[in-house]
Amino acid sequence: METPAQSVQRNEFEIKAEEQIEKLVGEIGQVIHSADAARRAELKELAETLLHQETVSISEEAQTAETAPLRKRSNPLAAGILLTLFGLGLAIIVPFIGLTMTGIGLILVLWGAVMSWSRS
Repeated sequence: METPAQSVQRNEFEIKAEEQIEKLVGEIGQVIHSADAARRAELKELAETLLHQETVSISEEAQTAETAPLRKRSNPLAAGILLTLFGLGLAIIVPFIGLTMTGIGLILVLWGAVMSWSRS
């Protein structure tokens, strides 16, 4: 919960930020108006492009922070079943590697079963 002092500090910061933005926009306007008539359009377009690029990068950062997916705990049950089946098939061709994969798969199946059982 926000205290009144924190709220006042945040409001003061927002006011200072707005004043600083207004000051910078005024300076940009003065530079554009003091330039040659032929260069004004270029400078105006440059200022608009730079401002647009900065605001787009800020909005992209905010979107990535908001849309960061929540990580769920992964369950090794499916991987264990798959590894067990591949290990059994491979055990026919290369017994040591196939049986090792089957053993690892069975361990993953047991681990996934325990995780599933403990969740419910």
